[in-house]
Amino acid sequence: MKCYNSTYTSFDGEEIFYYNWKVKEDEEIRGIVQISHGVGEHAGRYKWIAKKLVKQGYEVYANDHRIHGKSAKSHDHLGFYDGEDYFADAILDMRKLTEIIKNEHPNEKIILLGHSMGSLLSRDYITEYGKDFEALILSGTANFMKGLGSFGMLSAKFLSKLNGKHRSNELLKNLFFNQFNKKFKPNRTKVDWISSDEKQVDKFEADPLRIEDFSLSVFLDILKGSKKISRPETFENTPKQLPIYIFSGDKDPVGEMGKGVKKVAKNYKKYGVQDVTLKLYKGGRHEMLNEVNKKEVQEDLLNWLNARIEAKN
Repeated sequence: MKCYNSTYTSFDGEEIFYYNWKVKEDEEIRGIVQISHGVGEHAGRYKWIAKKLVKQGYEVYANDHRIHGKSAKSHDHLGFYDGEDYFADAILDMRKLTEIIKNEHPNEKIILLGHSMGSLLSRDYITEYGKDFEALILSGTANFMKGLGSFGMLSAKFLSKLNGKHRSNELLKNLFFNQFNKKFKPNRTKVDWISSDEKQVDKFEADPLRIEDFSLSVFLDILKGSKKISRPETFENTPKQLPIYIFSGDKDPVGEMGKGVKKVAKNYKKYGVQDVTLKLYKGGRHEMLNEVNKKEVQEDLLNWLNARIEAKN
């Protein structure tokens, strides 16, 4: 599998790094998958699923969101954001990558795959640009958590006024990640909540591009974005013909142990989206693509995707 790496200049001059995993030149392209990764990680972590997609005939593009991975100006800039609205900026960065894909593959079907924060961005993104996509895949998505989310927003606003929105804050970081992790006590690491596969957890902890500290505004903007996309307007403005596949673990604290994920799927159906599939894996945590049963997860995803793409040929 060949991987082409490059950068593009986004709407505000920010340089965004992206990966392009290519299908062999003598093989037919079935479609293009654009991946939007989660908070604190980077697109390079999706190499293994990109490899599986490429084998099925799907070319893959994935950008490192701004202040993440290789899009950060330097290691010291990881997590540091000095803009006005991180959620909106990240969506515009995604739009630029879609335009690159459309320019390089003008006649190919595009599928959007978002994980965690990337799933939240994707849900907002398709309300504006959904007609560009043949399918939407959501991994580890969430409904707005009224208790923790509302308290987090108030805390972030207060601390931003006190210390400035571009600074990080240990209290706010711990509020979320410790809450997620305490579901799995006794804890072996700080990130037990991402997967029950200890090898994957250790690999993530050792990743030099992993981010623990963020500017306060990143937390605030993600929470505001999460609240926005949980409103009826987002579901109403989602294209009704767009097939949506939602998968998560039923022990994912981000998805409220399945409760929030079920609510998202229910709302898409309630507001008229015709093809919504929900898959909750028993015992699975936040990163089902890195869980102990990841081969099963990958097979389910590919079977669903192939059926939808073939149905549209």
